[in-house]
Amino acid sequence: MQIPLIRNVTLSPQERELVATAETFAQHHFPVLESATEKETADHSCYRQLLTSACQAGLAATEVDATQGGAGASFTARVQVCETLARHHAGFAFSLVNHHNIIARIAEEGSPQARERWVSAMLDGTQIGCTAMTEPQSGSDFTSMRTTAKRRGEGWVINGAKAWVTNTAHADVFLVYAQTDPAAGAKGIAGFLVDANQPGFERGDIYQGFGTEGIGAGEFQLHEHYVGPESVLYPPGQGFLSAMQGVNGARTYVAAISAAMVEAALSTACEYTGSRHAFGQPLLDLQGLGWSLAAVATDLQAMYSLVDAGVNAIVQQQDAQYIAAMAKKYANNHAGPAITACMQAMGAQGLLPRHGLARLLAWAQVFCYTDGTAEIMNERIAHMLRKAARPRPTSQ
Repeated sequence: MQIPLIRNVTLSPQERELVATAETFAQHHFPVLESATEKETADHSCYRQLLTSACQAGLAATEVDATQGGAGASFTARVQVCETLARHHAGFAFSLVNHHNIIARIAEEGSPQARERWVSAMLDGTQIGCTAMTEPQSGSDFTSMRTTAKRRGEGWVINGAKAWVTNTAHADVFLVYAQTDPAAGAKGIAGFLVDANQPGFERGDIYQGFGTEGIGAGEFQLHEHYVGPESVLYPPGQGFLSAMQGVNGARTYVAAISAAMVEAALSTACEYTGSRHAFGQPLLDLQGLGWSLAAVATDLQAMYSLVDAGVNAIVQQQDAQYIAAMAKKYANNHAGPAITACMQAMGAQGLLPRHGLARLLAWAQVFCYTDGTAEIMNERIAHMLRKAARPRPTSQ
C-alpha cells in the first residue's frame, strides 16, 4: 500500500523517469535474490551481477554529467533513487550509492587519465568502486588514521589497512584516504585512487553477519602499493575537506534509506493487519494496534521531513552538517523501534522471512554505525549550537 506522506522536494520530469526506472528495476531483479544459493550470497557474486545490471540501467549515473555519459541529475534524484531501491533491498541500495559516489567524484575532480580509465567502465558496471575511510582502530576520529602515503618519484607509496569498507567484496577501484604528513594532522590527508588489481593490494575478510546482507563490507591491506600522480584525486590539504563534505551527503541518504525501510515495514504491517480479522473486525481497526502504527507513521513523516531539509540544504549549497546530522540521528534512533512496532502489530507473523521485517531490523542497526553514530551526530549538532552561541565580534 501507499503510505500517505508529505514531501518537500522537487524532481524534473527526467528525474522522475529515473526514479521510475529504479522501481521497475527493483521489481524485476530483487525477487531473483530470494532464489540465490548460499554460495552466491556468501561470495557476493549475485550482488556483483546485480550492481552491473543496475549500472546498465543507468542507476549509477545519476549525478554524473551528461557529457561523460551520466544522467546529469540532482542530488535530490540520487536520494530518491536510493529510497526507491531501499524499500526493496536496503543493503543493495547502500552498495550502489557508494559505487555511484566514486564515479561522480572521479568524473568531476579526477585527472584526465583517471576519467578516461575509470568513468565509462564504472558507469557500465565493468568496474565497481568504493570509498575507504574507516580503519581497524578508528572510524569517526578520521585524523587518527594510520594509513600512510609517502612520496616516491612523481608518485606515492601507500601502506596501511582499512576496515568496514562497503563494496570491498567486489570493488576494483578504491578511493583511499591516507596521511602524507602525521605532523600536519588534517592538512596532511590526501585521497588516492587504488587499483585492486595492482601489486600491493590484499583483500581481507568480508563481513558476514547481522545486517551486512548486500553491503559487501570488509577489510583490505596495502603493502608498498604505488600510485602515479594521475591517481591523486585529492592532494594533501584537500583530502580531509573533501571527505567531510561528502559525509553530509552520506548522512542524508543514509537517513533516507532508514526512512524507506520504515515505510516498507509500515506498508507491510498495514496490509497484513487490514486483512486479518480478530474479534469480528480487521486488526487495524483495533484502537491499540491502530494507535501503535499511527506513532510509526508520525515518526516516518518526521524522518522524511528531516531528510528533505538535508537534501534541500545540499542542493542549495548551504552548510548542511547541522541538518544532515539531525536527519541521521533521528533516523538511527527511530528506525529500529518503528520496525519493531510493525513486527509486533503482526504478531508471530512479523518474524517470518517472507515478510522481510527481520531483515529490515538488522539493516536498521547497521545504519546506526555507517557515516557516524548517533553519539557523533550529537557532537556535530552540539558543535553548531556552540558556534551559534559564541558572541560575534563587534565592529570598532
